[in-house]
Amino acid sequence: MITRFLRRRWLDFRNGHSFYLAFVMNFVNFILIAYNFAVKDVPSIHAIFTNLFIFTAFFLGMYIPAAVLIGYWHRRNQYTVENETLYQENWVWAWQSRFLIRLLQGKTTSKENDEALKYLERILKRHKKEHLLDYGPEHDSED
Repeated sequence: MITRFLRRRWLDFRNGHSFYLAFVMNFVNFILIAYNFAVKDVPSIHAIFTNLFIFTAFFLGMYIPAAVLIGYWHRRNQYTVENETLYQENWVWAWQSRFLIRLLQGKTTSKENDEALKYLERILKRHKKEHLLDYGPEHDSED
């Protein structure tokens, strides 16, 4: 019980850190480095961006729309490619999908059925989900 609690807090910590805090810290760090090296040391650019606040406002005004457009393009064009590539490399998905199609066609053997069920039952047991192995009330009425 306490192990599960600690593991969930560890997951929460990692997600909070990597998705939010590290992202914000990295973004602020990027702005500070860009200002100190690209603006502060170049007199002609420093004349335009006289302080960090002005540079940050300009940078965010350009960067956020660009990031949104690139993110939109990625979502509309690349997700399909990424998902297709992941499916092509996932032999378990291919095996299960093939089995389900053959099962629907009535072409599976009892050996294939047993093999698929045992494989999936091992996964459920490994994850301590034995309660999902119950067949429900319709199975009980057959006995």
